[in-house]
Amino acid sequence: MTKQLYRISKTLSLTLFVLFGWALFATNTAVAQERDWQPQRTWVFVVGTLRWKHRDMFNSFPQKNRRDSQLVDFFRQQGVPAEQIVYLKDEQATSSQVKTSFADFLSKAREGDLLFFYYCGHGYKSDDERTTFFATYDASEEVEGWSTDAIVKDIEKYFKGSRAFLTADCCYSGSLAEEARKTDHRVSYACLTSSSANELSTANWTFTEMLLAGLSGKAFADINADGRITLNEIAEDVSDDMTFAEEQESAFVTTGSFTPSAVLAGAERKSRPEISSRVEVKSQGNWYKARIIDAAGSRFKVHYYGWEDSDDEWVRANQIRDLVIAQCGVGAQVELGWERSACQAEVLQVSHGNGWDESVSDKKIPRTSW
Repeated sequence: MTKQLYRISKTLSLTLFVLFGWALFATNTAVAQERDWQPQRTWVFVVGTLRWKHRDMFNSFPQKNRRDSQLVDFFRQQGVPAEQIVYLKDEQATSSQVKTSFADFLSKAREGDLLFFYYCGHGYKSDDERTTFFATYDASEEVEGWSTDAIVKDIEKYFKGSRAFLTADCCYSGSLAEEARKTDHRVSYACLTSSSANELSTANWTFTEMLLAGLSGKAFADINADGRITLNEIAEDVSDDMTFAEEQESAFVTTGSFTPSAVLAGAERKSRPEISSRVEVKSQGNWYKARIIDAAGSRFKVHYYGWEDSDDEWVRANQIRDLVIAQCGVGAQVELGWERSACQAEVLQVSHGNGWDESVSDKKIPRTSW
């Protein structure tokens, strides 16, 4: 190659590299601009309690691959300033520390800012069942936990921003949604929780995994494959996952200007229509509940509910079967399983949840409750 041709080739390569980089930057910028939240205007408060001082009252949970930590890492990677993130876990999350830190943290926000709130751990009710508490590290009969009504009251009192996205993965977490639903609030709320106000919740990270997938823009979380993931899509995905994998109902509510159509993420391209499907997968001789998260040729990548991401695997089509009860019409007579027992039932209403087949084996890890 002559020097002149070499210079032309080098110039062309550099030009293409710059154009590619600009296109990538422009795409990422467009997605960021389309989102209904901006990292610089977002305040993140996360409390994760997986072990407690009074172990006779609250059982501990495994520390490995904590999804609460992954959630905090996500917001850091998105560019939320360090001073706008508070993460209290385990021994750090005493009742005194949580309540004091929360009030101080909220007071630093500005008008128009967004609050993201998350709690995972144990949830419990007062003796008269009128108040729901999130179990702080030192919660006991003498030390009161963090009540859901106090959380919303503090937001109303101290937070100068306009919107708050409240999430919780624990028993009775729907109580937080009930507090957010109350009228005469100054702040607009979106609240998404793993269970209803009167229901237990499993400790399999299913709720938080789906929340993370939606915020991260995973293709399988984009229900309508339009390249955007809305608040409502995340709520639908969470609802379907909790119904399908955990036999429980999630809670979701929005108020004021925080609409279900708010765009929370740009989505990765969904290459195949099978992606997103909730299915049964035969692995090592047993059938397990899973979700298809990728596809290539005749093989499908699945994530098993209750298992780590490292246990995701590629399987063949003949290892997969769908659950079809949800596709039945109103009035259809079906046989399903609930709480490990088979029963006959009539379809009264068809919603986003999936059916349950009595032949499905239990998840690969024991069920426990937050």
